Amino acid sequence: MNRGLMKTTGLYALTLAAGLALSASANAADLGGNCCADLEERVAELEATTARKGNRKVSLTVSGQVNRAIVHWDDGGRSNTYLGVDNSNSSTRFGFSGNAKINAEWTAGFNILIDIRDKARSVLITQAREDGTSQERSGNANGDHLMRMRAANWWLENNRLGRVTVGRLTTSGPTGTIDLGNVGVVATAGEGCIGDGLGFRNKVGGALSGTSIDTFSMSCANPGAREDGVQWTSPTLHGFSVSASVTEALKVERIAENGVYSASTGGGSIGRNVGADLRYAGEFNGVRVAASLGWQHSNGNDDDSGANLNADFEMWGLAGSMLHVPTGLFIQGEYISAEIQYADNATAGSPLTAQTNEADRWHIQAGVRRNFFGIGDTSIYGEFGKHNDFGRFNTAGVAPNSDNLKIWGVGVVQSIDAAAMDLYLGYRNYSATATGADLQDISVLTAGARIKF
Repeated sequence: MNRGLMKTTGLYALTLAAGLALSASANAADLGGNCCADLEERVAELEATTARKGNRKVSLTVSGQVNRAIVHWDDGGRSNTYLGVDNSNSSTRFGFSGNAKINAEWTAGFNILIDIRDKARSVLITQAREDGTSQERSGNANGDHLMRMRAANWWLENNRLGRVTVGRLTTSGPTGTIDLGNVGVVATAGEGCIGDGLGFRNKVGGALSGTSIDTFSMSCANPGAREDGVQWTSPTLHGFSVSASVTEALKVERIAENGVYSASTGGGSIGRNVGADLRYAGEFNGVRVAASLGWQHSNGNDDDSGANLNADFEMWGLAGSMLHVPTGLFIQGEYISAEIQYADNATAGSPLTAQTNEADRWHIQAGVRRNFFGIGDTSIYGEFGKHNDFGRFNTAGVAPNSDNLKIWGVGVVQSIDAAAMDLYLGYRNYSATATGADLQDISVLTAGARIKF
């Protein structure tokens, strides 16, 4: 009886399958050519809106961000508001990266990163201009935006030996502030990233003094320079990693851009820049910790042109950050010490002993970072920092005079996770002192947003 039931069931299943196949065939015939036309149209649409890979062996990731701000400044004599400037703390940029697995131990990859260097950058604004140039808009309406190569390199990595990177890269050395508090989008230790060119006014008479925030500071960005060279990065072991780099020497005319020093003599160098750093990241009992210790030396060589436009530069620094995850309380800071030896510009081949300047800076930030509203972390912070002796450090031939720049500020950053977005509002006060000068404070209020993709 069971055998008869199985035969009956089998015949029923075969009949049902045949019926479904005939039905599907009939439906397809009824649709005619419309299905294929619609499908081809949809495929063409997707191809037109999708970034294509160069090949199937190397992955490709396209990423970047847009960061624009409104900046209001007050120098004690005048005030103004500039609209839509690019925020140099974390500039607008886009990039491409990818990698390919060679075998179980070896991986190869590449990085290309480009940022927008338009005239309306927060680091360039002054009392006289918003867009960072004296050229009238009518004379350069379409030529006020440039692109800069931040990174262009390939790398080869071994699980045990580490990674070797060749090309344009960020040099090893002091890292600047480590930002576990997520406030760097509006407040970094590079005090000049917003309003670097704003000038100080004399308290007596109210005229501009000829000095600016840049005069007394280490300028914008982290101390690491972006240069062409070779870098090795070790694997991470128990939270520790080491890196070292050899690149082209830091050029005097490029130092202000890289945030190291800015000499008025101009010129270049054909020497070498070497750097190394030790980094750590870990978490213990709900406390997240990150720290770094770095050193960098740039050895300028005379090019025998008779101008001797080079200088030796050395810098070391340490940075640390702690975040208590349950409460969101954080504290972070850095210290940088720098020394520069200027050459005698009058004689080709002269030793670098004509003048030696030293300067240092420190900066500390503290606050709370928590998801109060359910849309993303809110970071509320206060900060204080000081730059010492950069006024005489920044220019060869200037007699040593003591000077300093003090900075304090407060602000808030609100993340919106669903949009990969950070809204921010930050206030800073700049107070400068120098021999023979009595200067008014400058205040800067910055509001804006960064959205990543």
